Amino acid sequence: MYRKILVPLSNAAFGMAAALEAAIHIGQMFGSQVEVLYARPSPQALILVLGKGFAGTMLENALREVQAKIGRDCDAAHERMQRICGQTGSPAAEDAASGLCPAVVWHEVEGPADRMAGIAGRFADLIVFGKPETGDMADSVWRSMFDAALFASARPVILMPSSSIPRIGSKIMIAWNGSPQATRAVAAALPLLRQAQSVFIGTAGLDEDLQTDAGRLRDYLLIHGVDAQVEHLPKSLRETGGVLLGLPAQFEADLLVLGGHGRNRLREWTLGSTTSHVVALANIPVFLMH
Repeated sequence: MYRKILVPLSNAAFGMAAALEAAIHIGQMFGSQVEVLYARPSPQALILVLGKGFAGTMLENALREVQAKIGRDCDAAHERMQRICGQTGSPAAEDAASGLCPAVVWHEVEGPADRMAGIAGRFADLIVFGKPETGDMADSVWRSMFDAALFASARPVILMPSSSIPRIGSKIMIAWNGSPQATRAVAAALPLLRQAQSVFIGTAGLDEDLQTDAGRLRDYLLIHGVDAQVEHLPKSLRETGGVLLGLPAQFEADLLVLGGHGRNRLREWTLGSTTSHVVALANIPVFLMH
């Protein structure tokens, strides 16, 4: 059960629309509270940066200008959140007297965005992240926040495409390779799996041990009320990011459950891991658990 869903945002409010809409949709399924966490830089950090190029009155003026812009960005993000809430029919906390669920709570914090996301994520049941609306997944702020959400929170993360999608979780594909990461992802996704209309367990290759393992997973899910179908891809197709991206399309899935890769940091995407490939190119929501 996901009783609290966190939507972390940076100063640029990357991917707010898709992430917030998805969080509200999932929140409606479970009667959750949705918290929008907006992290803004601290004045101390700004002084350290600006102080290298300014001094005296120039530093004070520059600091005031930057702080004013941060305030404007924060207000704009808050107003955008309220508009999205209005479009989805979910009230912001100050308008939640109607008792509709989920109520969306705005939580503004000051400090490094990645650290704030990692800390807040530990006190949520699910984190929903949106890809940058600009498509720039190399953005350092976005990357550091996503790293922290996945690696520092010990909570599951749903990564949304940059554009809004009509549904999430009605048909779920589990990318199964028998790894501890995939096992944790499946366990964390159980509430959504129970709500799904159909669930597929996808494996790549015809390895007998993997097939047996997938059958055991099917039996395990059945005990939890999830009637899953196992689908084995041909042996000629190796378990690569391309294959995993093709699985959901083949079965018209709208959520891919995937174990977070075992490398220490997602910022090592240049090493070409399977998870990195999927995270970067997936055009449907991806459920990750490290």
